[in-house]
Amino acid sequence: MDVIEKKSSGGIIHRDGKFLTIHVLNENEIVFPKGTIEEGETPEVTAIREVEEETGYHAKIIAPIGQTSYEFDENGNHYRKTVYQFLLELIDQNERPTPRREEHEVFENLWLTENEAFERLTHEDSRNTLKKALAVLK
Repeated sequence: MDVIEKKSSGGIIHRDGKFLTIHVLNENEIVFPKGTIEEGETPEVTAIREVEEETGYHAKIIAPIGQTSYEFDENGNHYRKTVYQFLLELIDQNERPTPRREEHEVFENLWLTENEAFERLTHEDSRNTLKKALAVLK
């Protein structure tokens, strides 16, 4: 079976001791916002765009915090996905978010403390990304 490469990018926003996650209601997952890198985009541009679309917050990159790769099967295909992650900060601390989610994206924003995030994030990859973000913040 051929391996299909997919690339995504996203980010972690830290504010007032909390981290912005999204609760994907239709899959009951808690993750950091991310999405597919579109043709002509850099991982940095995608991270900013996806965070804004999925959460409604405008942010800027503070630092790259690495990438993760994993493989999965879906609809008879085998995929290898690479996700680039960035630490972000809000452009306006008082912004009222207006997400621009796609129709199938049934999300809610969740601001979680460090401990809550480690407990509630669905995937080990997300917890590892949080560890990397914390190292940059310190």
